[in-house]
Amino acid sequence: VPGWISVPLIATSHTWENAKNEQSHQDPTLPEALLGEMSDTARVIFPVDANSATEALRNVYRGHGEITCLVTPKRQVGDLLSQKQAFEAVRDGAIRIAGNLEAARVQFVAIGAYQAVEALAAHDRLAGQGVASCVTLVLEPGRFRTARDPIEEASTAQDSVLRTFFPAGLPRIVLTHTRPEPMTGLLRRIDEGPGQLRALGYLSRGGTLDVPGMLFANRCTWAHAVDAAMTIAGFRQTGLLTDDERRAIEGRGDPTVLKQVLPMRRTETVS
Repeated sequence: VPGWISVPLIATSHTWENAKNEQSHQDPTLPEALLGEMSDTARVIFPVDANSATEALRNVYRGHGEITCLVTPKRQVGDLLSQKQAFEAVRDGAIRIAGNLEAARVQFVAIGAYQAVEALAAHDRLAGQGVASCVTLVLEPGRFRTARDPIEEASTAQDSVLRTFFPAGLPRIVLTHTRPEPMTGLLRRIDEGPGQLRALGYLSRGGTLDVPGMLFANRCTWAHAVDAAMTIAGFRQTGLLTDDERRAIEGRGDPTVLKQVLPMRRTETVS
């Protein structure tokens, strides 16, 4: 391993942000390109709050010979992880933040801060209707790729570890900060086919929009995640989406009905 201390590359105005440069700042090509490099030298981490961003930086500076892109929101977000959870998430590459994995009928996989908020909101909506789900946060998706050589294999999760986060046979909805296609290719190890996994991500729809507007334009809100879960897991419960919410995601209603607010701190104990 080269002796130089690893270098963080911090991307802040990215994809779900609105700036004067609009779509030039709403394009996730940078992390997508770096995810195509070997994971032992080029890492991509998606912090979700201050604790995970701080822990990610500590992790980077403890390493050598790596370039790590931290895709970090520049807007204020709530504290989703405690310091202990942040340490575990950076160490393992992922962490479950809501729900019971054994009881869940569908798993929401969040990659990115805004995506985590939407996944938690989708989980809450299902829970309110008596439908069990769970939310797994992936901070470093490259850890769960199929290794391309023995060197990269040392930087990826073993099958036994992967299955503790992503058990076989569980339908999954991936909400990703990137375009959905590169991420589903990267995560082939947890993809059991189109009937078991659906990915929501950036659809190259941008412009002068706020974060909720960007999420809606790219069909990545909590309501779109609930709708995808209904399809992929075959839910027949009524009330998972109201008529107004259904009209909104179908492009026939007012998208502001989908706005939701989560507590500033979400560090529930999961079993």
